[in-house]
Amino acid sequence: MTGDHPGEVVVGFSRDRKQIADATYFRSTWLTSSIASLRESGLGARYEHELTGAHRDTVLSAVPGVWLPMDVAIAHYSACDRLELETSVLVALGEGAVRRAHGTSLGFAVRMARGAGTTPWTLLSQVSRFWEHTCKGGEVGIFKLGPKDARIEHVGFPLARIKYNRVTMRGIISGMLGLFCERLYVHEIRELCTERSLGFRVSWA
Repeated sequence: MTGDHPGEVVVGFSRDRKQIADATYFRSTWLTSSIASLRESGLGARYEHELTGAHRDTVLSAVPGVWLPMDVAIAHYSACDRLELETSVLVALGEGAVRRAHGTSLGFAVRMARGAGTTPWTLLSQVSRFWEHTCKGGEVGIFKLGPKDARIEHVGFPLARIKYNRVTMRGIISGMLGLFCERLYVHEIRELCTERSLGFRVSWA
């Protein structure tokens, strides 16, 4: 369903956006990849200082490949947000998390899409399977705006309200789709970025 938003449906939503239930679990692979990127960038000590509360031990002892309650992911990304990093640093951290996630949830999608004639559309058309390896609940939609122009929407995504997650998502999208084109541009669609949703316009050459 596209609602009031333009675009040819590539991956549609199962119901009206307002009726999509929020995700309740988050794959630990992205959390551990995020922490590794922070430490590699020399931000590990600052991050651990900001990571407080009941979920601190769970976050720091997390291992890849398991489901964690969304509250644990919120604790992690809220601590990241308190670092108040510049946009360029956040995008780079998102790209770094993609590299570290290869061989796991993202690697599944990348290996499936690689091959002769592969384009960003190849991977985008499989995004629901990728989402199922990332979140339990919520949905992602893909809409074609032109031959090399797409809109990506995440709905029912509680991490959307955290700026750190919203901006690093640009790096994740860039790192993922950039494997299949020479140049890629990712921009937020402000009116689609809410407490529980994200929207991005992606163009490539």
